[in-house]
Formats: sequence, C-alpha cells, structure tokens
Amino acid sequence: MKKHSLEVEIQFIPVSRKNIDTYIAVGVQSYNAHYLHLWENNSAIPYISTSFTAEVVTSELVNANCDNYIVVVDHTPAGVLKITRHKACANFTEKEALYLHRLYLKKEFTGKGVGNEALLFCIDRARGLQKKVIWLEAMKKGNALAFYQKNGFGIIGETKIALPGVKPDQKEMWVLAKSI
Repeated sequence: MKKHSLEVEIQFIPVSRKNIDTYIAVGVQSYNAHYLHLWENNSAIPYISTSFTAEVVTSELVNANCDNYIVVVDHTPAGVLKITRHKACANFTEKEALYLHRLYLKKEFTGKGVGNEALLFCIDRARGLQKKVIWLEAMKKGNALAFYQKNGFGIIGETKIALPGVKPDQKEMWVLAKSI
C-alpha cells in the first residue's frame, strides 16, 4: 500500500479463494464496459467463459506461472490485472519475457493514472523476475493501443482473436512489447 502521485492509494491484491468472486465480478464489469462492441449481439460470453469463471480462475490460482490481481483504488475494487510470468514472444524466450495478459479497469477509473501505475507494477514484477521485455496484445481499434504506445510499447506483430462471436471487423490485434 502506498500513496501515488495521484493522491490515491493503489493496491494490487493477489487473487485467492477468499476474493475470487470479487475478481470475477470486477473483471466482467470492467471488460464489458470497454469491449462489448467487439461482440455480435453485444454478448461477450465466449470471452467471459474462458476468462472469468470460478473454474477458470481457480485453475489459474494453482498455476505458478500465472498471477492475478485485483486493482484496488482507495479501498474500492477498480479493475483486474493478469500476468504470465514466463511466456515467449517474437525473439524473446519465456525466460526473457513477461506477458501482460489483461489489464481492465472500470470506466470510472480510466484516464486517471491507475493504468500507468499498473504498468509500473508490471515492470517491477518483470525486473524482479530478471525479464528483458514485457509484451501484450491490444485491439487494433480502440483506446488501449494509444495508452500502451504512450507508455513506451511498440508494435512487433499482429494476431487475431480466435474466439467465436467476435465481429469479423473487430478480430485484429497488435502484439506490442516494451524492453525493460
């Protein structure tokens, strides 16, 4: 717990069996607030069912390569963060690369520096694991791309969402990375 330049207290609370329901609820709420437009009939069920169910998150809790956090701002759950400690990318081995799997914030916490603090938290984690790079995937269309580029991430490739139900014109994603 520390006060940041935002004059708010930001915490990254590890997910456990005790707070898994909060992680799921905040994850669904923050994902739906920003990404429903990607889905046919505004139904993100294909994504939610692979990311924010008790079964999925419980399996991630026992995976030593996966870290899930609830982002808490002034004692209020504000978003979720998931990192994969060791995952290869482009010319980087899994020993060298940390994957930022997801960072979703509730609408009322976007644009206030919370995302920047989450990236600093990820950089600290990556440095602690002696990584050379952090990488992620971001939608080609959307605000996240500009956010990550503003924070020093560069485009190194492209990919597509492989889940059913995504609108055809919304499937494309950039792969971004930042050396640390």
